[in-house]
Amino acid sequence: MRLRTKWIGEQEVKAIYPDVTIIRPTYMFNHVQPNPTIAAKWGMQMKMFNRMNFVIKGMNANIQPTTANDVSLAMINALKMEETIGQSYDLGGPHTYTYEDIYEQFFGLTEIKPYSVEVDLKQAYSYKQRPWILSPYRKLFSTWLSPEFMTIEAQELICNP
Repeated sequence: MRLRTKWIGEQEVKAIYPDVTIIRPTYMFNHVQPNPTIAAKWGMQMKMFNRMNFVIKGMNANIQPTTANDVSLAMINALKMEETIGQSYDLGGPHTYTYEDIYEQFFGLTEIKPYSVEVDLKQAYSYKQRPWILSPYRKLFSTWLSPEFMTIEAQELICNP
């Protein structure tokens, strides 16, 4: 749903302004702000669930993560260079990872070996309806237990060469 609405938005903007430059970043890591990313999800699971790592079963797509700094540099360059007018750019990092690879890197950096639990997607959707979601921590749970965020691990985000 997330990528579908982005595509619809791009088409509407192109219809109004045909000379617009479209920049499509893949999965972005931000070193400054705690945002709803895979790193933030992993960190909250380690804090709130005593090293319990919940992974959706069968959803381990390939991604090319990039940093927010690289995306902002590309946007500045697109503003400066005239040949970018009317073009579309897919921005991704130099390496391709699976979500499992990223989790393993977090484990290595923090030297925390969590207990990984695979959860079926239907069961994960049912967790969204539980009463503890309505607790004071509901903002945290609504971010990482939303159906959109849970299914994002099934989407391949690889740049078009």
